[in-house]
Amino acid sequence: MSTIKRLPLQSEIIEFIKQYIEKNNLKNGDRLPSQSELIEILGVSRSSIREAIKTLEAKNVLEVANGKGVFVKDGSSNTISAEIEFGKEKESILELLEARRILEKEIIHLVIQNSTEEELDGIEEILKVLMEKYHRGVKQNVEDRQFHMAIYNSCHNRIMIQLIDSIDGLLNKLWEFPLGMKDPFTDTIPLHEDLFINIRKRNVKKAQAINDKIISMIYRDVKSANQ
Repeated sequence: MSTIKRLPLQSEIIEFIKQYIEKNNLKNGDRLPSQSELIEILGVSRSSIREAIKTLEAKNVLEVANGKGVFVKDGSSNTISAEIEFGKEKESILELLEARRILEKEIIHLVIQNSTEEELDGIEEILKVLMEKYHRGVKQNVEDRQFHMAIYNSCHNRIMIQLIDSIDGLLNKLWEFPLGMKDPFTDTIPLHEDLFINIRKRNVKKAQAINDKIISMIYRDVKSANQ
């Protein structure tokens, strides 16, 4: 018996059911394992299973027929596909953020070591526009991306830049309001100012710590999206 240990529990049960539907290629009207079977498989309480099923029933993914069982709901195939694709996109972005955290720690060290004052002046000009839009309540996703790309390009290490470029297509998701999120990551914008100040001061540890905090906040927001 495999027991779910990660939190939140409801999200884990729901994810298991969605994956079960996908892996077993269940079609509209096909029956899921009984609640007792799910309890045995997952090692969770009956109330937890019921709540997860209710949530998926409300999303038009499942249908409960009293005395008969739980079924994939007629006409719900598009909903199920969308739920599965959402999970895959979310997982990809979280993995991307883990890779970005590792890469950017060294990139910031290299930027502080190798960047010219002229390059820092250019980053500062982007930051001014970014902050001005932030204070006016205008979307800043374009400037946010420009700010980070300017930092990357100032590290003067072709391999590190190539590594970042190799995941650039995925990185774009972070500046294109992923997972249906509205104005995501806005609370990280003031930290961009602190990040630049410490890059300008050539303070490696503080700049790395602030950048790590930015990525942690983004990771939190992505992980909690639509839960």
